[in-house]
Amino acid sequence: MPPSMESFPQEVRDAFFLHQMLSDKWEGMSGFHMGKDVSALGTYLDLYEIKNPKQTMYFFKHIENEHSQLINEKIKKKQEAQKHRVGKGT
Repeated sequence: MPPSMESFPQEVRDAFFLHQMLSDKWEGMSGFHMGKDVSALGTYLDLYEIKNPKQTMYFFKHIENEHSQLINEKIKKKQEAQKHRVGKGT
């Protein structure tokens, strides 16, 4: 069973919260995920009174990297499958 959010330290929970709050950035031509738009991050850190911003950002970056990799792997597989279908003439 996966751990519940309550089992994580506050900094990890804050990092997941911030990750959900921020919008995604996408590369226009390929459609690949480029990460989160962090332009509002400072505002959110202040607004939600994040107690340990350095540690929270450490976890945020790890979450962001994993999330981007998962999304981009799915996109790449979908594109490869589409090329394969086009190559077969279907």
